[in-house]
Amino acid sequence: MSRRLLVVLAFLSVTIIAAGCGGSAPPPAEEAPAAAPAPPPAVSAGAHMAEHFTKIREVEEAIIRGDIESAKAPAQWIADHQETAGLPAGTENYVIEMKSAAKAVGATDDIGNAAVAAAKAVSSCGTCHAAAKVTPKLPDEAAPADTSGTTGHMRKHQYAVNLMYRGLMAPSQDLWTKGAEALKASPLTEKDLTKVTKEIVVFEARVHELADRAAKAPDTGAKIAIYGEIIGGCATCHGLHGKVWGPGLPKTN
Repeated sequence: MSRRLLVVLAFLSVTIIAAGCGGSAPPPAEEAPAAAPAPPPAVSAGAHMAEHFTKIREVEEAIIRGDIESAKAPAQWIADHQETAGLPAGTENYVIEMKSAAKAVGATDDIGNAAVAAAKAVSSCGTCHAAAKVTPKLPDEAAPADTSGTTGHMRKHQYAVNLMYRGLMAPSQDLWTKGAEALKASPLTEKDLTKVTKEIVVFEARVHELADRAAKAPDTGAKIAIYGEIIGGCATCHGLHGKVWGPGLPKTN
Protein backbone atom coordinates (compact mmCIF):
# COMPACT_ATOMS: atom_id res chain seq x y z
CA MET A 1 0.00 0.00 0.00
CA SER A 2 1.39 3.31 -0.96
CA ARG A 3 2.16 6.03 1.56
CA ARG A 4 -0.29 8.38 -0.11
CA LEU A 5 -3.16 5.89 0.29
CA LEU A 6 -2.35 5.44 3.99
CA VAL A 7 -2.56 9.19 4.54
CA VAL A 8 -5.99 9.34 2.86
CA LEU A 9 -7.35 6.44 4.95
CA ALA A 10 -6.08 8.04 8.17
CA PHE A 11 -7.75 11.34 7.30
CA LEU A 12 -11.07 9.58 6.60
CA SER A 13 -10.90 7.73 9.96
CA VAL A 14 -10.37 10.95 11.87
CA THR A 15 -13.32 12.59 10.05
CA ILE A 16 -15.65 9.67 10.83
CA ILE A 17 -14.63 9.66 14.52
CA ALA A 18 -15.16 13.43 14.77
CA ALA A 19 -18.64 13.11 13.27
CA GLY A 20 -19.54 10.40 15.79
CA CYS A 21 -18.35 12.55 18.68
CA GLY A 22 -20.67 15.48 18.08
CA GLY A 23 -19.82 16.79 14.70
CA SER A 24 -23.62 17.05 14.00
CA ALA A 25 -26.11 19.16 16.04
CA PRO A 26 -27.93 17.24 18.81
CA PRO A 27 -31.75 16.95 18.59
CA PRO A 28 -33.51 19.92 20.22
CA ALA A 29 -34.48 19.42 23.86
CA GLU A 30 -38.19 19.28 24.68
CA GLU A 31 -39.54 22.58 26.09
CA ALA A 32 -40.90 22.46 29.63
CA PRO A 33 -44.69 22.95 29.76
CA ALA A 34 -45.82 26.49 30.69
CA ALA A 35 -46.72 26.89 34.32
CA ALA A 36 -50.45 27.12 35.03
CA PRO A 37 -51.59 30.61 36.09
CA ALA A 38 -51.90 31.06 39.82
CA PRO A 39 -55.51 30.97 41.08
CA PRO A 40 -56.92 34.32 42.24
CA PRO A 41 -56.55 34.92 45.97
CA ALA A 42 -59.53 33.76 48.00
CA VAL A 43 -61.87 36.48 49.24
CA SER A 44 -62.79 36.16 52.90
CA ALA A 45 -66.45 36.06 53.86
CA GLY A 46 -65.94 39.25 55.87
CA ALA A 47 -64.48 41.14 52.91
CA HIS A 48 -67.26 39.84 50.69
CA MET A 49 -69.94 41.05 53.09
CA ALA A 50 -68.22 44.44 53.29
CA GLU A 51 -68.64 44.71 49.48
CA HIS A 52 -72.32 43.88 49.82
CA PHE A 53 -72.72 46.49 52.55
CA THR A 54 -71.15 49.14 50.32
CA LYS A 55 -73.35 48.29 47.32
CA ILE A 56 -76.59 48.11 49.30
CA ARG A 57 -75.72 51.43 50.91
CA GLU A 58 -75.24 52.94 47.44
CA VAL A 59 -78.67 51.64 46.38
CA GLU A 60 -80.40 53.02 49.46
CA GLU A 61 -78.74 56.45 49.32
CA ALA A 62 -79.51 56.86 45.62
CA ILE A 63 -83.18 56.10 46.27
CA ILE A 64 -83.32 58.58 49.16
CA ARG A 65 -81.90 61.23 46.79
CA GLY A 66 -84.66 60.38 44.34
CA ASP A 67 -82.00 59.27 41.83
CA ILE A 68 -83.35 55.89 40.75
CA GLU A 69 -80.95 55.62 37.79
CA SER A 70 -77.93 55.73 40.10
CA ALA A 71 -79.48 52.94 42.20
CA LYS A 72 -79.62 50.50 39.29
CA ALA A 73 -75.91 49.78 38.75
CA PRO A 74 -75.09 48.76 42.36
CA ALA A 75 -78.41 46.85 42.52
CA GLN A 76 -77.45 44.90 39.40
CA TRP A 77 -74.01 44.18 40.90
CA ILE A 78 -75.71 42.57 43.90
CA ALA A 79 -78.10 40.60 41.69
CA ASP A 80 -75.32 39.26 39.41
CA HIS A 81 -72.47 38.83 41.85
CA GLN A 82 -71.28 35.27 42.46
CA GLU A 83 -70.94 34.32 46.10
CA THR A 84 -67.61 33.16 47.50
CA ALA A 85 -67.20 30.01 49.54
CA GLY A 86 -67.12 30.27 53.29
CA LEU A 87 -70.55 31.72 54.04
CA PRO A 88 -72.27 30.06 57.01
CA ALA A 89 -74.43 27.03 56.22
CA GLY A 90 -78.14 27.72 56.08
CA THR A 91 -77.82 31.28 54.80
CA GLU A 92 -78.28 30.47 51.12
CA ASN A 93 -81.99 31.38 51.02
CA TYR A 94 -81.33 34.80 52.53
CA VAL A 95 -78.69 35.50 49.87
CA ILE A 96 -81.22 34.50 47.19
CA GLU A 97 -83.80 36.86 48.76
CA MET A 98 -81.30 39.71 48.77
CA LYS A 99 -80.40 39.13 45.11
CA SER A 100 -84.07 38.97 44.13
CA ALA A 101 -84.80 42.25 45.92
CA ALA A 102 -81.79 43.91 44.28
CA LYS A 103 -82.92 42.67 40.88
CA ALA A 104 -86.34 44.25 41.51
CA VAL A 105 -84.65 47.62 42.15
CA GLY A 106 -82.86 47.42 38.82
CA ALA A 107 -86.02 46.40 36.95
CA THR A 108 -88.31 49.28 37.97
CA ASP A 109 -88.57 52.96 37.16
CA ASP A 110 -91.03 53.59 40.00
CA ILE A 111 -89.29 55.14 43.00
CA GLY A 112 -91.85 53.74 45.46
CA ASN A 113 -91.40 50.17 44.23
CA ALA A 114 -87.62 50.60 44.24
CA ALA A 115 -87.74 51.87 47.82
CA VAL A 116 -89.69 48.83 49.07
CA ALA A 117 -87.38 46.47 47.17
CA ALA A 118 -84.34 48.18 48.71
CA ALA A 119 -85.89 47.79 52.17
CA LYS A 120 -86.32 44.07 51.48
CA ALA A 121 -82.66 43.78 50.44
CA VAL A 122 -81.50 45.49 53.63
CA SER A 123 -83.76 43.28 55.74
CA SER A 124 -82.46 40.13 53.99
CA CYS A 125 -78.99 41.05 55.17
CA GLY A 126 -80.33 41.35 58.72
CA THR A 127 -82.13 38.02 58.72
CA CYS A 128 -79.03 36.37 57.26
CA HIS A 129 -76.88 37.84 60.03
CA ALA A 130 -79.36 36.63 62.65
CA ALA A 131 -79.45 33.11 61.18
CA ALA A 132 -75.66 32.95 61.09
CA LYS A 133 -75.42 34.40 64.62
CA VAL A 134 -73.11 37.10 63.27
CA THR A 135 -73.14 40.72 64.38
CA PRO A 136 -71.64 42.94 61.65
CA LYS A 137 -69.43 45.81 62.70
CA LEU A 138 -71.11 48.84 61.15
CA PRO A 139 -69.59 52.32 60.95
CA ASP A 140 -70.52 54.62 63.83
CA GLU A 141 -73.36 57.04 63.18
CA ALA A 142 -72.75 60.41 64.80
CA ALA A 143 -75.67 62.68 65.60
CA PRO A 144 -75.58 66.01 63.70
CA ALA A 145 -74.04 68.88 65.64
CA ASP A 146 -76.38 71.54 64.22
CA THR A 147 -80.09 70.74 63.86
CA SER A 148 -81.35 74.30 63.42
CA GLY A 149 -83.19 75.48 60.32
CA THR A 150 -84.37 73.41 57.36
CA THR A 151 -80.88 72.08 56.55
CA GLY A 152 -80.28 70.98 60.14
CA HIS A 153 -83.71 69.37 60.14
CA MET A 154 -82.80 67.33 57.08
CA ARG A 155 -79.54 66.25 58.72
CA LYS A 156 -81.54 65.02 61.70
CA HIS A 157 -83.83 63.10 59.34
CA GLN A 158 -80.80 61.54 57.70
CA TYR A 159 -79.34 60.56 61.08
CA ALA A 160 -82.64 58.96 62.16
CA VAL A 161 -83.08 57.04 58.88
CA ASN A 162 -79.48 55.81 59.06
CA LEU A 163 -80.15 54.40 62.53
CA MET A 164 -83.24 52.61 61.25
CA TYR A 165 -81.18 51.27 58.34
CA ARG A 166 -78.67 49.83 60.79
CA GLY A 167 -81.52 48.40 62.82
CA LEU A 168 -82.64 46.38 59.78
CA MET A 169 -79.13 45.53 58.65
CA ALA A 170 -77.64 44.30 61.95
CA PRO A 171 -80.44 43.48 62.92
CA SER A 172 -80.90 45.52 66.10
CA GLN A 173 -84.19 46.41 67.72
CA ASP A 174 -82.43 49.06 69.81
CA LEU A 175 -81.02 50.86 66.75
CA TRP A 176 -84.35 50.60 64.92
CA THR A 177 -86.30 52.07 67.84
CA LYS A 178 -83.71 54.78 68.44
CA GLY A 179 -83.93 55.82 64.80
CA ALA A 180 -87.73 55.81 64.78
CA GLU A 181 -87.88 57.91 67.93
CA ALA A 182 -85.32 60.37 66.52
CA LEU A 183 -87.36 60.75 63.34
CA LYS A 184 -90.60 61.19 65.27
CA ALA A 185 -89.07 63.91 67.44
CA SER A 186 -87.73 66.15 64.66
CA PRO A 187 -90.60 68.11 63.08
CA LEU A 188 -90.04 71.38 61.26
CA THR A 189 -90.83 74.54 63.23
CA GLU A 190 -93.64 76.87 62.15
CA LYS A 191 -91.05 79.32 60.86
CA ASP A 192 -89.41 76.61 58.74
CA LEU A 193 -92.77 75.44 57.40
CA THR A 194 -93.40 78.87 55.87
CA LYS A 195 -90.34 78.40 53.65
CA VAL A 196 -91.50 75.20 51.92
CA THR A 197 -94.42 74.27 49.65
CA LYS A 198 -97.72 72.83 50.86
CA GLU A 199 -96.82 69.48 49.27
CA ILE A 200 -93.65 69.30 51.34
CA VAL A 201 -95.62 70.16 54.47
CA VAL A 202 -97.87 67.15 53.73
CA PHE A 203 -94.85 64.87 53.27
CA GLU A 204 -93.32 66.23 56.47
CA ALA A 205 -96.41 65.27 58.45
CA ARG A 206 -96.48 61.84 56.78
CA VAL A 207 -92.85 61.12 57.71
CA HIS A 208 -93.54 61.72 61.40
CA GLU A 209 -96.67 59.59 61.24
CA LEU A 210 -94.59 56.76 59.75
CA ALA A 211 -91.93 57.25 62.42
CA ASP A 212 -94.58 56.73 65.10
CA ARG A 213 -95.70 53.51 63.38
CA ALA A 214 -92.08 52.39 63.01
CA ALA A 215 -91.47 52.69 66.75
CA LYS A 216 -94.37 50.29 67.30
CA ALA A 217 -93.67 47.93 64.37
CA PRO A 218 -94.49 44.39 65.57
CA ASP A 219 -92.32 42.38 63.17
CA THR A 220 -89.82 42.46 60.31
CA GLY A 221 -92.51 42.56 57.62
CA ALA A 222 -93.98 45.71 59.13
CA LYS A 223 -90.54 47.28 59.37
CA ILE A 224 -89.84 46.59 55.69
CA ALA A 225 -93.13 48.19 54.61
CA ILE A 226 -92.64 51.25 56.81
CA TYR A 227 -88.97 51.74 55.96
CA GLY A 228 -89.68 51.39 52.24
CA GLU A 229 -92.40 54.03 52.50
CA ILE A 230 -90.13 56.35 54.50
CA ILE A 231 -87.22 56.31 52.04
CA GLY A 232 -89.64 56.46 49.09
CA GLY A 233 -91.22 59.51 50.73
CA CYS A 234 -87.79 61.08 51.17
CA ALA A 235 -87.18 60.63 47.44
CA THR A 236 -90.51 62.17 46.45
CA CYS A 237 -90.07 65.11 48.81
CA HIS A 238 -86.55 65.78 47.52
CA GLY A 239 -87.92 65.77 43.98
CA LEU A 240 -90.32 68.58 44.90
CA HIS A 241 -87.34 70.89 45.40
CA GLY A 242 -86.43 70.71 41.70
CA LYS A 243 -83.15 69.00 42.58
CA VAL A 244 -82.01 65.57 43.65
CA TRP A 245 -81.03 66.08 47.29
CA GLY A 246 -80.21 63.78 50.17
CA PRO A 247 -77.01 61.79 50.82
CA GLY A 248 -74.27 62.62 48.33
CA LEU A 249 -73.79 65.59 46.06
CA PRO A 250 -76.83 67.52 44.79
CA LYS A 251 -77.73 66.77 41.20
CA THR A 252 -79.88 69.06 39.05
CA ASN A 253 -82.82 67.41 37.34
